[in-house]
Amino acid sequence: MTGTTAARIAKRFVGLSLEQRQQFLARLRQEGKDFSLLPVPVSRHDVSAIPLSFAQQRLLFLWQLDPSSDAYKMTTGLRLRGTLNESALRRAFDHLIERHEVLRTVFHTDGDQAQQVLLHDQTVALVSIDLAGLADVELRDAELALQVA
Repeated sequence: MTGTTAARIAKRFVGLSLEQRQQFLARLRQEGKDFSLLPVPVSRHDVSAIPLSFAQQRLLFLWQLDPSSDAYKMTTGLRLRGTLNESALRRAFDHLIERHEVLRTVFHTDGDQAQQVLLHDQTVALVSIDLAGLADVELRDAELALQVA
């Protein structure tokens, strides 16, 4: 399957009803095809401001009750070994953000109505701190300072 054919299929998939999507996925499974290999379709929204879904409204309401809560934050840490190609890492993150609208979407409140706003041309601000030359005690103190920041 060519890239343009796969992109057309993915784009049409976005416009299907839930029942039609389930039938399509069942048929792909029967044919032994992996849906995850299709490209992520471009948004069907032609505007940058989109109304919140009911689930998003609920999350926003809960956050407004306790804005200091970390309940909806997902964090992770990675330990990288070897030489880090910062340029390649930055490009990988930028490509990921370009490909997935959810990573470029923020909520804005205009009066009583909240909306999703799709940001364009977003990049990741990577901060690089070299701890290789520090002694063990200094390293621990530097790591603690990073965790607090």
